[in-house]
Amino acid sequence: MNSIVLEYRLYKNELSFEPLYHYTSLGLDEVLARRECEFFVKDGMTYKQRSSALEGDQYFLIYVDRYTEGPMDKHETSEIKVEIRTLDDRFDNPLLEAYYVDRHLDALAMLGSQYLYVAGKEYERDSAETDEDRGVYVIYVTPTGYELEEST
Repeated sequence: MNSIVLEYRLYKNELSFEPLYHYTSLGLDEVLARRECEFFVKDGMTYKQRSSALEGDQYFLIYVDRYTEGPMDKHETSEIKVEIRTLDDRFDNPLLEAYYVDRHLDALAMLGSQYLYVAGKEYERDSAETDEDRGVYVIYVTPTGYELEEST
């Protein structure tokens, strides 16, 4: 069995792209979690996913556009962290909740959900990012106004 490869490519035009980052040591669950994210942050640059592809059995591609550049916030960690943030640029996307999960598959379960619940309130997923600089997945949500009923 061949090893899994993930490559991020910068989209230039329909016939041209530039390889940006190449990974050969990621598990399938992490590759799939990264593909679920619309944004990718590395070295202070935020990229927006344009599309993804699979070449052969194990060669995954994510095509991206440059989105924004900001200060680099580097944190080395071996833990898998998922942050849920309210989508609100005026207040720097406030943190609602942070979770530490055991596997990227657990993160994928959250990343792939349209609705998430925090403190009994329902939120709708807007987008997600892999922030490699901080070592975290971030899910951006907006409140739906729905609250879970307390069970007695």
